[in-house]
Amino acid sequence: MKRLLSGLLALCLLCALPVTAAARDSLTLSCRERGGEVRLTLEGLDRQAYALQLELILEGECPEARFESLPRGVYSPDCHVETDRDETAVTIYLVAEDEPLTGRSLDLGTLIPGSAFRLPARAELLLLDRSLQPISEGRIPLEESEDGDGGLSRVHIVQAEHGTVAVRPAGAKEGETVTLNVVPDAGYALEAIAARDSREREVSLTRDGLNRYTFSMPALDVEVTASFVPGGELAFQDVRPGDWCYDAVRYVFEAGLMNGTSATAFTPNASTTRGQIVAILYRLEGSPVTGANQFSDVAPGAYYAAAVSWASGSGIVNGYSDGTFRPNNLITREQMAAFLYRYASRKGRDVSGRAELSAFADAGQIASYAVEPLSWAVAAGLINGVAAGSLSPGGNASRAQVAVILSRFVQNVH
Repeated sequence: MKRLLSGLLALCLLCALPVTAAARDSLTLSCRERGGEVRLTLEGLDRQAYALQLELILEGECPEARFESLPRGVYSPDCHVETDRDETAVTIYLVAEDEPLTGRSLDLGTLIPGSAFRLPARAELLLLDRSLQPISEGRIPLEESEDGDGGLSRVHIVQAEHGTVAVRPAGAKEGETVTLNVVPDAGYALEAIAARDSREREVSLTRDGLNRYTFSMPALDVEVTASFVPGGELAFQDVRPGDWCYDAVRYVFEAGLMNGTSATAFTPNASTTRGQIVAILYRLEGSPVTGANQFSDVAPGAYYAAAVSWASGSGIVNGYSDGTFRPNNLITREQMAAFLYRYASRKGRDVSGRAELSAFADAGQIASYAVEPLSWAVAAGLINGVAAGSLSPGGNASRAQVAVILSRFVQNVH
């Protein structure tokens, strides 16, 4: 690295290579302004370069200009700034540590011009090969794009061992809410999670359950990092590591969506009721304030009362023709699919996927209202068939099945 860096600096700063030919016609520099910064993206790099020198000419005096490199595995040894009258020359150096700089759209990093903000007026690019020999040099066209990709800032997730972080949406406008769903590997738990914008300022995260976080998108791109540590086993004696539902039970329990039936039991084969499922979705939504209930059999003090009010008012659940909700009735698999389908639709999620249900022997038993929701749920991988190719639409959903369906829903849809 030191040899490469010394050679690059000697070549770029001391030798003062002349610009003898225009850079390749395919190369352009995209300059996207957002929040007083300029994201620099080199477009059309169809050859392998191991170092580059980019000189940007800014209109106006910007003595405090600086550059923050973006690509991983790339070192930026210097950002040289010279101000002369009404122009500022900013020279940026990037050196690849191992892998070459390549890609049809290569994000170089962020130029922070300072208070006297100007978009670059022109740019000169020098590319060097592994031996630090010039392979392309000259002026390259600038593409100024102040609106960029519709004003969206991007969220970058740094990959971690023993777990993943899913983001929705991956690009958002300033002030929009971004959701992070953390999924530890089996036997691990989240140790820490943090977010910083491209100026290394901390972005405040709001915890929404153990494995779910939200934040308000700033004007700049955001990088999210997470770390995971070995976690202890669940205390439930009836759900053990290796069981088909263990990871799902652990997920919904740690996320606060489902509790055990006692301190040491989850009772995975027990059935669940309509009131219980609605209460779970209500907790997933953050327990918003609701109005009065419209159902005659939902007592004001019941644990599911607020949940039923919220779900019915949001169009997620329906009652029966006699004005009841029947919260203590056991929920069927097709009812649960319908609840989740309507909830996802209300959240604005993509519910367009459809699966062919005719492959299931009991497809003809699906209630008409549940055909579309079940088709979506199967396509989304939330609900699978049971033994002998049966979907069992009218069968009761066990607590283990509910845990599996919910964990898939939260991680892949919600």
